[in-house]
Amino acid sequence: MEIVTHTWDLAEALGHREELDPEPAEFALATARQVLPDFRPRDENTPFDTRHQAPEGAGAYEQLAAWMGRRPLDRA
Repeated sequence: MEIVTHTWDLAEALGHREELDPEPAEFALATARQVLPDFRPRDENTPFDTRHQAPEGAGAYEQLAAWMGRRPLDRA
């Protein structure tokens, strides 16, 4: 889960726009939803920020990133 999330972090930081294999992200997202469910609050003891809503039509990596509290960089 962490390695796949950090893969997204690195790709986002480098501006990598090629498609990443969605299978690891789908597995990691399913795991994240079990380990970090919405009903459990995330506080200073949780290593991930509060979940964000993924944009409509987001792929597996974007959904995982949002679940883990990440937001895409603003490149505008």
